[in-house]
Amino acid sequence: MRSPARSARPRLGWPLLLAALLATACGPDLSRQNFPRTTVTAAAAADSPITDEAASFANLRTVDPCGLLDSRTLSELGTVKAGSQDASSLTECSADVADAGGKDLSLNLQLDDITLKTRDASGTVGSLPLLEDGPDGSLCTVTAVTSRSPGYGISLRVTYDGGDPCNAGQTGLQGILRRLHDNPARLPQPPSTLLTVDFCAVTDENVITDALGRGSTGQVYGLHGCTWSGGSATGYLDYGIKPAPDANGATPVDLGDGVTGYQRLETGSGRRCFVNWLHLPMGNGSGEVVSVQYDNYHDDAANDDACGKAAAIARSVIPKLPHA
Repeated sequence: MRSPARSARPRLGWPLLLAALLATACGPDLSRQNFPRTTVTAAAAADSPITDEAASFANLRTVDPCGLLDSRTLSELGTVKAGSQDASSLTECSADVADAGGKDLSLNLQLDDITLKTRDASGTVGSLPLLEDGPDGSLCTVTAVTSRSPGYGISLRVTYDGGDPCNAGQTGLQGILRRLHDNPARLPQPPSTLLTVDFCAVTDENVITDALGRGSTGQVYGLHGCTWSGGSATGYLDYGIKPAPDANGATPVDLGDGVTGYQRLETGSGRRCFVNWLHLPMGNGSGEVVSVQYDNYHDDAANDDACGKAAAIARSVIPKLPHA
């Protein structure tokens, strides 16, 4: 599995779409739907608290996203095609579904999608604010907001040539949220795994201040990371299932506790350094790999010891991680 690419999908065109829906009560051609249309409840207040524990970062960290894309969960949409589930990261999975009329839907689920416009909810799905981006032809993305600050949500991107992709997305998302409350499948948790770790809780504030500058503020970075900004540099700390790092294009560095890391410096308009190390081998040359990224694009970057500071963060974190 590869690590997730972090890219916010702007929620474009919703005000125009809402106006169109209000103006045309009949909606899309129901003859193209092969499952009941979804009823969306009114939007909650934009600043109302999100208190659903099933949608919390702590709970979602251990949920298997592919386990939420099965025929039991998506029964109202149709039947999940055997062998179509594909996990691209710890938090993302895709699958193909055949509806009751034999038409195909392609689904992509992400449990920690970055969500910028959390106040623009059009309604609620389950107990969570609902965002909708589309339809754009046969494509629509629906998102259940799980955190307002920082903005994150559970998103379901649907491609449906045979019907209304936004209604299909709402129907699928409702099933997924119900499953989250009903014993969802969990990812494997071998001894010493980092799966349940809150990476914002395993750093030393003094080390972060020394490395990134005063005023650095941390916040979650997806389900399995932390990021800091506001100081003289920006830092990232996260992990994923990746190929074990080595000296190919990188320099070995002693991180203490018997751990060897591999650092790589990039220079150009600033200085960026990555320090990676293998925390837990999982066979086939891969495992749980932790990464520290240090970015400095200020005027003084040319003289900055970017890799030294990234390694300092790594050394402060390693003793706090689970060990056998």
